[in-house]
Amino acid sequence: MISKLFDKKRLLRDRATYLAIFAIVFIPLSTYLFATRESPLEYTLSMTGNKLGYRLGFVIWGVVTGLLLTFYVIRLYILGSFHHRRARRLVIWSLVFLVLTVAIPAMEHLPVLKRLHAISAVAFALCLMASLYLFIQHLEADKKSVSIRSMWMLYFVAGGSLLLFFVFGNTGIFELFFFFSLSIFLWLLRIWMKRHESSNNRYRLK
Repeated sequence: MISKLFDKKRLLRDRATYLAIFAIVFIPLSTYLFATRESPLEYTLSMTGNKLGYRLGFVIWGVVTGLLLTFYVIRLYILGSFHHRRARRLVIWSLVFLVLTVAIPAMEHLPVLKRLHAISAVAFALCLMASLYLFIQHLEADKKSVSIRSMWMLYFVAGGSLLLFFVFGNTGIFELFFFFSLSIFLWLLRIWMKRHESSNNRYRLK
């Protein structure tokens, strides 16, 4: 009986690992494939989805990306023994705002909906960044080196996206950078956490 329970837990853990790998590959890849349906130098993801006839693809991209991103971040929190309620609520809100962003049409003849679309897009990024910031602060207690590198990487994701927005304007360039750099950051964060755990285990064995 105990053996069966152990095998079941291991199977669930393995499936979660495979899903996490899929998520961290799917998010930047699907973003790139959708953004490059038209020129990202001229159109944002929203423009491509709402004005150029790719509405269904835009909604599917946003919902699937949001779900996978939420899963990956929550899994990081579980692995990092992070039980901060506000941080978890912020992740869920980021998912809600991303789904709202792709669901609300952003068209010139619908100015109110267009503004709501823009607000929800900004709210998605702010909620996600705030949640990750709280997690990095949590890591500072026993994973200081991981926390320092992660904080710099978080600044790079947020600052780089803003810089590209001001340089290239409201185009798909800054969105591509955001999702690509965010995926790399989350992947590196998990690697740094695993290395820190491994080094601590070796130290205890000595």
